[in-house]
Amino acid sequence: MSHAQPDAALAPRRPAAAEQLLRCDDGVPGIAGGPGRDLRLTLDELLPFAREILARHDVRIRPGGGGEPWRIELHLENLRDLPAPEGNPDTIYLPGEDASAVLLDRRSAIRSLWRVDEATVKAADIAYDVRHGTVGAPPFLDHPDLQAELPDYRLLRLYADQYSGFAAAVLEARPSSGLPPHRIYAVAGTHVFEHRDFRSWASGLTFGRAQASSTAALAMIRDAADYAGDLRGGGEVFVTGQSQGGLSAQGIGFLLQSFLDTRPGPKHLAHVVSWGGVGAQEALLHMMASQRGGEARGFGSDLERHWAATDPTYPAAAEVWRAVARRWAELPPGGALPYLRATMGRMRVLGYFFEIDLFARAGTFPGTTLAFPTALILPDHCDLTVVEALFGVGVGRFGMRLESHFLKGYRRAVERGAIAVARPALPAKWDWVTRALPVVEPLGYAWLETLYFDGPASSPENWRRCMAAPQWLTPANRFCRESWWQGCAPEPQENRWCLVREAPPDGVSPIGAAP
Repeated sequence: MSHAQPDAALAPRRPAAAEQLLRCDDGVPGIAGGPGRDLRLTLDELLPFAREILARHDVRIRPGGGGEPWRIELHLENLRDLPAPEGNPDTIYLPGEDASAVLLDRRSAIRSLWRVDEATVKAADIAYDVRHGTVGAPPFLDHPDLQAELPDYRLLRLYADQYSGFAAAVLEARPSSGLPPHRIYAVAGTHVFEHRDFRSWASGLTFGRAQASSTAALAMIRDAADYAGDLRGGGEVFVTGQSQGGLSAQGIGFLLQSFLDTRPGPKHLAHVVSWGGVGAQEALLHMMASQRGGEARGFGSDLERHWAATDPTYPAAAEVWRAVARRWAELPPGGALPYLRATMGRMRVLGYFFEIDLFARAGTFPGTTLAFPTALILPDHCDLTVVEALFGVGVGRFGMRLESHFLKGYRRAVERGAIAVARPALPAKWDWVTRALPVVEPLGYAWLETLYFDGPASSPENWRRCMAAPQWLTPANRFCRESWWQGCAPEPQENRWCLVREAPPDGVSPIGAAP
């Protein structure tokens, strides 16, 4: 879901929301001048890496007496006086386990992995500001404060897919960060507030499959694999995202490691860091079964042929997909789940979540999940919540439950040192969500196709591509060679689309085509 900043366009239409925003003005009586609320969380058994994290966030550490273990006292001062929602009783905390296995991973050259994890939550936020250019134009980033947000990283490149709405930003660690070389591949989730892109909604109905297997995502995977496989000039790879972005990040990580496994030689470690994401295991098994059943990526053959002829990144995408599809074809009956688990086991895969985050209940997460204390959701003295800022309603326990999913809530928690106190846990589950996948997925693909035909495929830029090709098709004529043929040119009175039907002789074969 989108990061939760106040939507200025909504305020004039919602006086209550505008009133809420004014309450943060120092000159207006109310929250800004009213008393806050202090909260103290005491946690036992301070882990070694936690001291380093909490020192960075100025959190007090108190030693126990009489041989007792060190304890963490998390002091949250001047908070909004809101009712904190109770934790989910069905969340299972794993006794005898701590976060050391994923925060001190011996396979990684990065000692302070928590520093990169903290950076990924900001990178996931920045990914929401990747904007699609017009057909044929590159994407751009609508985020002026990148340097202030992540001074240890530089923006390397952007990826965007016109069909699925996939959008991602690639950030590379600066040498001045003091960390070993690595990159963060941050994937945007569903856009629901300032920037409404219904392609991301439609992709959500496919449980992220449409975005994880999109041409732009596969081209990004090839880039990440090249970087992870370069032992001299490359480094470790982190794939991250929040909500649907976290779901897609799991799929992209799985495809990345699957592709890396087809290449000989050692590689740098790949990571997946998901924030409040649905578990992807069921969706990934469905993706593999669909490929083995002849559906390829799930897109139509006419679309694949068009993209093969017009998209310069298609050859890289086809290379990745064909390599992993060949590996999947070799699996014995019943071998998909063991293969998936073994593949994800060669990565560092972890998901952070609030135990009351409703979206964390769906799907099985193919890695380690770490829960944050619920109290860390509470806003600062004058920090507006999503429900309050956008809809102008008072925030009770239900509003705080919604806040637990939005990226702003995760950022707030991380800035208070939440990673130091995260505990391994299994979120409560809604099994009915993944059972709905076979029903809603076709609706998602149909919606994506409609949006594409009404948008990019009907644009003047796309028509110029079609009429420059040897042959193209339209909804009125499937075999066009001349624009004056009936139905083979744009129609001013209707939104007519076209697709290139014949690829150049030296072009790449469409994904899903017979070898």
